[in-house]
Amino acid sequence: MSRTWDIGDPEPNDVDVVFDDIGIEYSNNSPQWSRTFTPGEWKGYQNGKTYLSWDELVRRFGPVKDEPYD
Repeated sequence: MSRTWDIGDPEPNDVDVVFDDIGIEYSNNSPQWSRTFTPGEWKGYQNGKTYLSWDELVRRFGPVKDEPYD
């Protein structure tokens, strides 16, 4: 069973996240975001490698899930 996070939710400790990628071009963007070694920082690809804070990640792409959308 997947979990979902949105604005205001605490950052998960144990998973990478994906966002609903409807209308997003895979050539420039990745729906997958992974933790970095810096607390609170997430890495993904949006017109190149991009680093976002947890709050910015869910603000831009939320809700996010811990497994791919069907």
